[in-house]
Amino acid sequence: MRTSDIVVVGSHVYGSYIDCDRLPRPGETVSGSNYRACVLDDGGKGSNQALCSARLGASTTLVGMIGSDEPGQAAMGMLASEGCDVSHVARHPVLPTGVSVALIEPSGMSVIVTDPGANTGVTAEFVEANRDVIARHRFCLTQFEIPLAAALKAARIASEEGVRAMVTPGPMQPLGRDDLDGIDILIPNETETMELLGSEADGLKPAELVRALAGRWGLHNVVMTQGSRGVVCFWEGQVVGVPAFEVEARNTIGAGDGFAAALASALCRKMEIEDALIFASAVSAIAVMHPGAPWSSYPGPEAAHAFLASRGLARLAHFN
Repeated sequence: MRTSDIVVVGSHVYGSYIDCDRLPRPGETVSGSNYRACVLDDGGKGSNQALCSARLGASTTLVGMIGSDEPGQAAMGMLASEGCDVSHVARHPVLPTGVSVALIEPSGMSVIVTDPGANTGVTAEFVEANRDVIARHRFCLTQFEIPLAAALKAARIASEEGVRAMVTPGPMQPLGRDDLDGIDILIPNETETMELLGSEADGLKPAELVRALAGRWGLHNVVMTQGSRGVVCFWEGQVVGVPAFEVEARNTIGAGDGFAAALASALCRKMEIEDALIFASAVSAIAVMHPGAPWSSYPGPEAAHAFLASRGLARLAHFN
């Protein structure tokens, strides 16, 4: 029985941030400022998605692993305060909570290096032990920031249990021919799409890319995000595209995670795909306008409603 909306099987990391006038080139050192050693309102791809979907009102569970340290414990407390069920997040006996170091330039663009830490303990066996948890939900979101075998196992369990499996294939990893079997919705960015297609991507337009990706990997639904150029997807045999909202980007970290969470949340409410894409794009746009870390940038329903109404989309300002 489906008693909850979204289960996220994924990573948690906290952030260390440095602002810089521009991002360094390979081998170059640049001066930075405003170093934040331990930003708790931040997460890995998994906990970002869990926080965003919970804040939007979807009943959400996170399955993952942290260390037994203060940053990990504090983050779980913050997630719980948003209504996310963190009772299935285990503590690694040895490894610390994962951490990312991010360099951010004034435009909001960033480069990030991550040490996964305790996230490496999320194995396929660990995911199997949480099969019953996955089966209680309508959607299962996962990403490649946990071990690949675990992410693919989560998607396969979801498919076997009648749960819609949604995968963000980042950070990109080499995949075998059948690795994406059972995935209902793949959400790559443009770079990941190119990597998944290889030379087959040469010369293709966005609509052709998503069709080719679906055909190449046997996928029903592909949603390709393109940043400021919007989203195009191949959805149940049809190509659907929506433009991005024009906003001033101040921090793009976590925007893609927010998009995926918002899309799943909208689909849980049975929005049609075009409306769901618009809603998810609005959530992502709100997030990038905020200068802070992802958890402080994701909107609740009221802020999403107000943004959509301000853009003449009051018909979508009824998400609850």
